Amino acid sequence: MLTIYRSVQVKIIMTEAARAVLVDQYQRQIQQQKDEWQRWQFQAKKILADAKKKSAERYSLAQEKIAREERQRQEKLENLQYQLLQAEKLPIGSELDYQTVQSPVNIQVGDVWDEIMAGTEILIKDGRVHEIRQRT
Repeated sequence: MLTIYRSVQVKIIMTEAARAVLVDQYQRQIQQQKDEWQRWQFQAKKILADAKKKSAERYSLAQEKIAREERQRQEKLENLQYQLLQAEKLPIGSELDYQTVQSPVNIQVGDVWDEIMAGTEILIKDGRVHEIRQRT
């Protein structure tokens, strides 16, 4: 026998209480991203100024790095805004993907691999485990 780990999807069942918690959580994360972005923009100006003093090549590389970083930050912010919108609009009773956790499972010779790896879903309702589903 051997113990391995498989991914288990955790979902939230949307209730008014869950909606309030998620909306608050996403709004805080959005504000945090905006604050970090402002700090990054200040740092980016310093990086560009320093690179410009050194050489045109360094300045060009710095511009590329800054543009790439800003695209990543913009994508992350847009993703959080989408998640906020989804949390605000999902009907009560809907299931929302929340996170993935790892779960140990014992395997032995003769087990059907696809059944073992088909996985499990955990449904959370108002902070409590509401249901555990075995997918087959």
